Amino acid sequence: MDEQTARSLNAINRTFYSANAAEFDQARSAPWPGWTRLLPRIQQTRGEAAAAALQVLDVGCGNGRFGAFLADRLPAGEIHYCGIDSSPLLISRARQRALPFAGVEFRQTDFVETGNDLPKGPFSLIGLFGILHHIPGHTHRRDLLQRLGERLTPGGILALTSWQFEAFARFQSRLIPWCEYNRTAADPIDTAQLEPGDHLLPWGDGGSAHRYCHFTSESNTRELLEGLSFEVIESYTADGREGNLNRYFICHFSNTQVEPKNGGMRS
Repeated sequence: MDEQTARSLNAINRTFYSANAAEFDQARSAPWPGWTRLLPRIQQTRGEAAAAALQVLDVGCGNGRFGAFLADRLPAGEIHYCGIDSSPLLISRARQRALPFAGVEFRQTDFVETGNDLPKGPFSLIGLFGILHHIPGHTHRRDLLQRLGERLTPGGILALTSWQFEAFARFQSRLIPWCEYNRTAADPIDTAQLEPGDHLLPWGDGGSAHRYCHFTSESNTRELLEGLSFEVIESYTADGREGNLNRYFICHFSNTQVEPKNGGMRS
């Protein structure tokens, strides 16, 4: 995929979230069931860090509901939390939660457009939930995961999900053909540049709102992670009507570099 196509696909999602952030916020308030299974791994990471605070980076934090989940289930005073998202409205809603952590920071950034504009950390927990399918192009997905791995503390974990929408008939039947999109698009997509698994999905009940989504199978996600020196220490399915909408991957990064401590999160 060339860079122009990646930017055009990212623009589709940027337009969607700009127009539909309020509705998206209302529909996305409950915690994901799969997060509960993640808790023992987080507790183990906390134990290995001894008295140090849990440094959390929530990539694509949206309205902050993963942060709220952590606050409900862990000693909030022992957590430093940083949430980043490209949507100003969703970041605003996340700030309104007033998460009771020892340290809280929110940043608005489009990490597809800005590349390296990510907090440096290091972090003992990085969450990437419902985000990987919105990253256009194998190169961008690989580079993002590489940069996140480099921001992990030794023994820290990256927890990510791969949305398995292509495996369900109810999603397959709603896919919008790219030729149909291009007929009216101000910025048509060069379909020759698309990668297998690149789709356009409508939002809601068949309205004009739509999102770019990339499907990555379990085996392809695992291959991508292991090719970047991640060790998948646990993988499971959870969420959705039947408990199998997302595939979770809990990972260590073998090339973690230790940075000097300065008493907090770095930027």
